[in-house]
Amino acid sequence: MPSTFQQNPRTAGRIIGGTAFVVVPPNHMYSLNDTGTFVWTLADKPVTVDTVASALARRFKVDATSARTDAETFLGRLCAMGFLVATGDA
Repeated sequence: MPSTFQQNPRTAGRIIGGTAFVVVPPNHMYSLNDTGTFVWTLADKPVTVDTVASALARRFKVDATSARTDAETFLGRLCAMGFLVATGDA
């Protein structure tokens, strides 16, 4: 799995009322839940899986192992959907 991610430069996003709204090419708009908005905000610059996992563990009061597993899964999904791009490999 790649180790570093950031917002896809081909997307457009804005946070309104605490919710991220993101337009992913070709022209699909999504609203993200609290966790998605949190991760989207973290990825406004390159961010590592470890950084995301640590931030999730602190914010949602979960153990580090669960946070790491969830971060890997969620980052992978956001990349597959075009929200994020991988910028570095482990």
